[in-house]
Amino acid sequence: MRQLILLLSLVALLQAGFDKVATTAAPFLKMGVGARALAMGSGFVALADDASALYWNPAGMASSQGIIAMASHNDWMLDIAHDYVGVILPGRRNERFGLSITSLTMGDQPVRTLEEPEGTGLTYGVMDLAISAAYARQITDRLSFGLNGKFIQLTAYNETATTMALDIGSILRTDFHGLRIGMALYNFGGDIRFSGRDLIVKSDIDENIDGNYNSDVDLRTEPWPLPLMIRIGISMDLIGVGEALFLNDFARLTLALDADHPNDGPEHLNLGAEFAVREILFVRGGYRFNADEIQLPEDDEGIYNDLESWSLGAGVKLDLAGLGQIRLDYAVKPMAVFGNSSIFSIEFRKK
Repeated sequence: MRQLILLLSLVALLQAGFDKVATTAAPFLKMGVGARALAMGSGFVALADDASALYWNPAGMASSQGIIAMASHNDWMLDIAHDYVGVILPGRRNERFGLSITSLTMGDQPVRTLEEPEGTGLTYGVMDLAISAAYARQITDRLSFGLNGKFIQLTAYNETATTMALDIGSILRTDFHGLRIGMALYNFGGDIRFSGRDLIVKSDIDENIDGNYNSDVDLRTEPWPLPLMIRIGISMDLIGVGEALFLNDFARLTLALDADHPNDGPEHLNLGAEFAVREILFVRGGYRFNADEIQLPEDDEGIYNDLESWSLGAGVKLDLAGLGQIRLDYAVKPMAVFGNSSIFSIEFRKK
């Protein structure tokens, strides 16, 4: 009975109505990668079986064979680019290793001051960067486990902030028509704080003494936690070969459902589907329930509209006559008044 009361109290606390938005740093760590996964509404934690697995669930690398490399570009809103490069390499039996680089960049911006609000003639850049190294192991024929260590660096003009973080994931393949259950914990690590030369200023440490030198003073910024998130999901082939619910050699239909619980925002439910013809042509769609919201400027009644709530995509796989395979994927996500976000991915596999 005590355990039940404790569980209900915990659920009530998690559902408490307080605003957690903008309470963490490095929000780019929450941006999904890969056109395939994003086209499926980010429902990918139990399905992660390509080179984007380093982001979605490092345990997914264990099901890969040979060498897999992926490059993905997200033409995000307001001329912001989100890029990802990942590679999975075979290790010893039942082991896989992975490396990835994720960046969020924007074009050079003019330096503005109170004295020169139109610009000083100088420009500055902003870049968020995560470099990852991952390990996965197939523990049994049904269970896989993975770890992903990340070095994170934020750069804004002459200021930088760095820290380390860890992702942990697992995938269980059940005997019910191959139903997969995936779980992952993201961005478990230290706080992050900016420092740099622009935070060093001259200050008179004692105004009561005439003629003393001004000393260098380092303005201290506040540390911020990383966007910690727990994701649990399932995926299953309704139509296809092997353990699919309905066997079919010509087509495959895969459904995926994820539940996200971040520490800096509301929970999300992500639903995705992928339909494949001969494993050559792919059509995908997804929907995110309780997605991020904004208020449209022309809306006078205070109704909020979802950002990135639904997504669509397609892909094609090409055989390189014994040299390997290439898969080209595209996804589009409407961003309300910001237009559409387009994601392109290319993946190479060599067994």
